[in-house]
Amino acid sequence: MSWVTVVWSAIAGAGLTLAAVHLLVWYSRRAAWASLCFSVMAMATAIMGFCELLMMHAQTPGQFAAALRWFHAPGFVVVVMLVAFVRTYLRAGRPWLGWTVCIARAVSLLLNFLVGQNLNYLEVVRLRHIPFLGESVSIGVGVPNPWMIVGQLSLLLLVVFVADAAITVWRRGDRRQALAVAGSILLYMVVATVQSSLIVLTAMDTPVMISPFFLGIAITMSGELGRDLLRSAKLADDLSASEERLRHAAEAAGFSTFHWDHDTGQATCSSELLALCGLPAVATPRLDADLISRVVHPDDQAAVLAGVRAAADPRGSGILDESFRIVRADGQMLWLHVRSRTVFAGSGRERRPLRSNGIVLDITERRLAQEKIEQQRSDLAHIARVATAGELTASLAHELSQPLSAIARNAEAGKLFLQDPSPDLDEVCAIFDDILKDDQRAGGVIDGVRALMRRREIERIPLDLGQLLDDVVALVRPDAVARGVLLARKIEPGLPPVRGDRAQLQQVVLNLVLNAMDALSDSPAPQRVVTLRARSAGSTVEVAVRDGGPGIPADKLTQIFESFVTSKPAGMGMGLAISRGIIEAHEGRLWVENNPEGGATFTFVLPAGEGGGTT
Repeated sequence: MSWVTVVWSAIAGAGLTLAAVHLLVWYSRRAAWASLCFSVMAMATAIMGFCELLMMHAQTPGQFAAALRWFHAPGFVVVVMLVAFVRTYLRAGRPWLGWTVCIARAVSLLLNFLVGQNLNYLEVVRLRHIPFLGESVSIGVGVPNPWMIVGQLSLLLLVVFVADAAITVWRRGDRRQALAVAGSILLYMVVATVQSSLIVLTAMDTPVMISPFFLGIAITMSGELGRDLLRSAKLADDLSASEERLRHAAEAAGFSTFHWDHDTGQATCSSELLALCGLPAVATPRLDADLISRVVHPDDQAAVLAGVRAAADPRGSGILDESFRIVRADGQMLWLHVRSRTVFAGSGRERRPLRSNGIVLDITERRLAQEKIEQQRSDLAHIARVATAGELTASLAHELSQPLSAIARNAEAGKLFLQDPSPDLDEVCAIFDDILKDDQRAGGVIDGVRALMRRREIERIPLDLGQLLDDVVALVRPDAVARGVLLARKIEPGLPPVRGDRAQLQQVVLNLVLNAMDALSDSPAPQRVVTLRARSAGSTVEVAVRDGGPGIPADKLTQIFESFVTSKPAGMGMGLAISRGIIEAHEGRLWVENNPEGGATFTFVLPAGEGGGTT
């Protein structure tokens, strides 16, 4: 049995097997450049083993010299791939030194084909046969090639390059990699270099056998790559399990998920999301204007498209947070809320979107419930206005009786003046002017009540809160006089306007003022004072209604704005709840505090400025 053939065939087979395995790894993961470098190196090692086998079985000096000459071609590939492997896998090594190694080895390869019979011998004179592994093998005897020093220099530079990389990896904290990979490369390279040099320079009785040492390097490198593959497989399993848990959690919460690849434009959606939008179960739609126009409600398409573009803008936060309507193929309309975050690559001007991951929630029932609540609140507000107007009927009758009585008296006086044969026309004109003024005053009272009673949507227009307070004071003054309550106003001049619904805000102030007067029903006359204050507070306008009554009971202070909670014996407990809802609908805030000296102060703030619109 020829053990030499068996061993070197095993070396070649092992090299080719490792090369094939890691070539498949690289093919499935094109970013795994270390696996490609290793595959090429293992294949070159197998070819080196074949060349060594030809040298040991050579019958003539020419056959030995030719096999040794071609031996240096895969040797060049092995050296270059070792440099590339260290750079890609260990992420270490000085680039300039790596390039120097590759250039020096390329020069030695050229000299191998141009000077002498090969890089090691100018001429192989004869063959010697020595026993090795139980059989006779050939070794060459000849004139050494002086240019062999270039090849030895390239191997020495490779040793320096790998040693420098090992130091970097060690300092970085990856000591196992430094010892296993870099250490094995250094050990086998030194041994192989010394062995090959001794064969040529001292005619040592041993055949050329560099491939076993390189195979040792390959096995060590393959072990490290295998550890990485196992680690990647475990991470993939953990990621798959994590995704499964997240998917189950999302399904339990009613979420649908999607993944958007910005490079391809394709969106991978969960089956729940595809079913929700009425798309085919196997669809991977492109997230673009065409899909938005087919699925999203026409009135919401512009906002959704703007949100998608903003989320992909490298200058933005990458967050998409939108609520919109979709129209399914069966005509059903749904409300959806989407929230996603975009992952960017690069920085500065090179920053670009890679992918977006997000969730979609069906909020149709929530929106319908919200609309129902808004409708109910509008109905309750209307009922409250009607109830408030009922309470003011007597006061309004008294308020209207004055201008109506004045109109009647002036009309009678004018009639008497006209019966005179020579009437005083100037006096008659003055009487008519008084009638017009009284009519306008009565009309103002009626218009105020009509505005308060009118049931309509919120129409936000610029309002002067100072003027609004004056209108409310004029409206409740007769009732205040009847109760013996003094209405004091402290309105800061030059208040900025706010945008709001006049009737609804008037209702809030009216409700607070009437509550304040009710609170003074048992107070002595000097304390029956209700103060209305309006002032600017930064970017808001603050309005406060203060009374000197007993204040709010401590057990109801935190609940006073809840429905059906009241501190009045005959109260319904709806006025303050409706008032807070109106203020919050105007993007404001309403609260109450008990005064240290007695009584309570209800305060609300509204945003100042001209922004806003009709809702």
